[in-house]
Amino acid sequence: MSDAAREDWPPETVHQLVDRYERPLLAYASRMLSGDWQGAQDAVQETFLRLCREDRPKIEHRVAAWLFSVCRSRVIDMKRTTHTTPIDASTVSVADPAPDASEVASDAEQKDQLAAMVDSLSPRQQEVLRLRMQAGLSYREIADVTGMTVSNVGFHLHEAVRNLRDSLAMS
Repeated sequence: MSDAAREDWPPETVHQLVDRYERPLLAYASRMLSGDWQGAQDAVQETFLRLCREDRPKIEHRVAAWLFSVCRSRVIDMKRTTHTTPIDASTVSVADPAPDASEVASDAEQKDQLAAMVDSLSPRQQEVLRLRMQAGLSYREIADVTGMTVSNVGFHLHEAVRNLRDSLAMS
């Protein structure tokens, strides 16, 4: 299809897509890059730039899967060509409106415990779980992003949840 026949994305649509998908894409890319926030930002920025160059009718019916697939490919390319340096999450400060100290300690402990449990899953289980829970993608969209079949996505999600449940029962 020539550029003359290509249908561009309206700016308001691009803004809506950035608002909806930027944070989930950043979380996804950051996790794939072992916490390299700058690398994740670069990958997500490139993803949205590619969206703007893509013919709208070609992908608008599957835009979520397309965004995650492009982001995933970009991160894989980045991992092949550069050595990433993860940012220590403990050095990043986030303002909180005066939480109770015991509540903060308990929440932090639970988050650390859950993060360790998720980290103990296979890389494939971690990826499908994050795409489902953090990004809110459907099984079909996850299959499109990862190249798996829908039934294989379901299998890996079921195994991830079962493994997390078993880990919780043992703790």
